[in-house]
Amino acid sequence: MSDVVIKVENLSKKYRLGVINRRMLVDQIESWICRKIGRPDPHASVFEHATDRMPTPYDFWALHDVSFEIRRGDIVGIMGRNGSGKSTLLKLLSRITAPTSGCAYIKGRVASLLEVGTGFNYELTGKENVYLNGSILGLKQKEIDDRYKRILEFAEIPDFMDTPVKRYSSGMRVRLAFAVAAHLDPEIMILDEVLAVGDAKFQEKCLNRITEIKNSGATILFVSHSAQSVLQLCTRGILLHDGRVIADGSARETTQRYFNSMDLDIPEDTLSGVPDSRQGRFAGEVAEIFLRCVNEGGRVAFNIPVETSDGIRIVDVGWISDARIQSLRTEPTWSAAPDICANIVCTARPPQQIAEDNNIFLGTGAREVWTVYRDGKITRYKTPHGEYLLKKEQEFELKQV
Repeated sequence: MSDVVIKVENLSKKYRLGVINRRMLVDQIESWICRKIGRPDPHASVFEHATDRMPTPYDFWALHDVSFEIRRGDIVGIMGRNGSGKSTLLKLLSRITAPTSGCAYIKGRVASLLEVGTGFNYELTGKENVYLNGSILGLKQKEIDDRYKRILEFAEIPDFMDTPVKRYSSGMRVRLAFAVAAHLDPEIMILDEVLAVGDAKFQEKCLNRITEIKNSGATILFVSHSAQSVLQLCTRGILLHDGRVIADGSARETTQRYFNSMDLDIPEDTLSGVPDSRQGRFAGEVAEIFLRCVNEGGRVAFNIPVETSDGIRIVDVGWISDARIQSLRTEPTWSAAPDICANIVCTARPPQQIAEDNNIFLGTGAREVWTVYRDGKITRYKTPHGEYLLKKEQEFELKQV
């Protein structure tokens, strides 16, 4: 028997923007008659009154040709910028809206928490909504009775369970909504930014409960902008951009790709929960290039403190020949720069700072300097009358994760 519980094939969703939907047929007829006889439309938007014309309709594809499979027990983090199609995808999987084309096959009982209060009838009390949601999921009354006490304890709003949900604050709604979704034993759980509302204590409680559900073997789709939450909870990541899947792999790889796609001026260099940083990984790869490609005998050193006329400057990775190292003082600081100096762009050392450092290193003994950028690209410079230790035609680029 196949372990695939969600199968999405060429799923697309198109919205027609610029078209105003009248709630009742009589309103549409009245608008049509007024426009025919040249009178103002009583149901027109402010935009239409200001310009005296109908907005030009156009198609907007919230999702376009999305395909993937999710197996039983997978914990999948879905990431992407605002407007990338994350919420639309979850609404399609939750059967809240229909796709324009393509299809999605889902096997198992689904509990969805897409936004604050989704699935609640605001006229009913909190207790009545608990039983309503349980019935929708196919549970019998006795099964809901057995879970009700746990839901009540998790939500921490016992005094308000007989109050209509329309009188709840947003924090109370999300507490109850998550408690219901998390305690009705779904086989597939769909969560959209559930941790965006609520205090830190409640968020921690939610993460712990998601971990329990994860350990029980349920399948979870988890939308979040928090890289730490995705790394902590998920085994796999899917990255959306403009309604398309641009990355589908491990949580770590997808999170890294998500950060890279944001084009941040001062991006994160390390992610909590990731065993090695981008800076440390690039340093190791640069060292491997030095050892493999430099023909002269020499050695590699890391985090080299070099004395300069402007104080001590640090070289992230350096290569120095065996002959030259004997003529230098290296304790407690180096009296000159190594033959090749490689420095890695990070939050603490932006490209402008590294360019300044590299110019100084070229004047204090370096024959070649490298700048390693966040995307793995490398720029190389040498002394005006010198030669590259590694042939200029050799182009190096580090693997981007």
